Amino acid sequence: MKIRKAISSILLCTVLAGCSSSGESHEIPLDQSSDCPVSTIRTGIERQGIKTYGNGFECIDAGSYFMYNNGDSWLLYADHGSDTFIKLCGRPDCNHLDKDCNAFFKSAYSICYYNGFLYTFDDNDDIIRINLDGTERTSIYNISSFMKDKGYNGEFGMRILNGIFFIDLTKVNESGSTVRDGYYYKLDGSMNEPQPVHSSSFEIVADGKTFIIPVYNKESGFYTYNIWDPDKGVGDELFKAEERLLRGYIGTKAEYHIEDGVIIENSYTEGKKELINIGLKGNYQLACFPDCMVAYEYLSDDELNQGVTLDEVTFHFYDWKYNDLGSVKINYKFRQEILNAGLICGETPERIMLTDNYDFAPRYYINKSDLGTGNIEIHPLNMPEDFPVYEKEED
Repeated sequence: MKIRKAISSILLCTVLAGCSSSGESHEIPLDQSSDCPVSTIRTGIERQGIKTYGNGFECIDAGSYFMYNNGDSWLLYADHGSDTFIKLCGRPDCNHLDKDCNAFFKSAYSICYYNGFLYTFDDNDDIIRINLDGTERTSIYNISSFMKDKGYNGEFGMRILNGIFFIDLTKVNESGSTVRDGYYYKLDGSMNEPQPVHSSSFEIVADGKTFIIPVYNKESGFYTYNIWDPDKGVGDELFKAEERLLRGYIGTKAEYHIEDGVIIENSYTEGKKELINIGLKGNYQLACFPDCMVAYEYLSDDELNQGVTLDEVTFHFYDWKYNDLGSVKINYKFRQEILNAGLICGETPERIMLTDNYDFAPRYYINKSDLGTGNIEIHPLNMPEDFPVYEKEED
């Protein structure tokens, strides 16, 4: 029997893809790009700072996709500028409620653009290629035989980014201990079977073009963050850290996080530099986008175990010239456990999308045009009528 695990550490590392042209460059020119040190690539990757289940958000020139996973899975789509997500099925004979709907998946992980198609991974262990309109599903590889041949019986951390499928496989060794190994498979068909990552694959992050992987050294007790290349393996060291960095941005030149109420740039060549004193104490995480930074509260594992709650969460916005763009307080109900991961589930050049539950469905958004005006508002998104809405349990 296969073992599927959905734990908070996986969710924290499953950050998502954003928005851009579906052309070759996948970059959108921005006025802020000369000041912004983070990648402007928004399509076909897994974006840091955005929380989903298995890289479940993608955005191309026309609109945004979400792979909604709450037991069953549904592929959703919305045009840019629209307040409504629909199930991605254009069949006139379909009621979009049954399992034969083009948008339905028994269970799917990721939705990511690559070379003119969307890709996902489903419950039958297939890597699936899909047209942008949701039609013509094609299995390009099934991992079941590979798992059986290698003695694996469990899998988790499945996700697709930068044209590569990643997965962690588990098995019990002769001593009775569970072994976990990371693998990758290129979507271009150049590989006969998955190859090892030599680390847990769900720990890999990307800055748009370059993969970065933490390698734990038992002797020193530090994580070494290195460049990783699918053809060359682990390469140049970037920096060391006492723990895995889950709530900031890691690039090839510097990493960014919040430390004691200050947004820090940690350059790999020049050391730490204080960028913005946000003047707030407590646990704050940082989401970095090409045109702004967002700082907001989170709950640690210890706080959740102690029953700590945050009934109010405030988003604080800054540009890359370090100007304060204002703040807005969450005005909707949300599950407390989601604060261990984060509330931002999508980002486009025009909007920041927010969730309220562990399905990471986009149910609210902020218009970036509000930033800096002194009047930032949170707007509701329309989801399919049969989707559940989070209702806070009363004491």
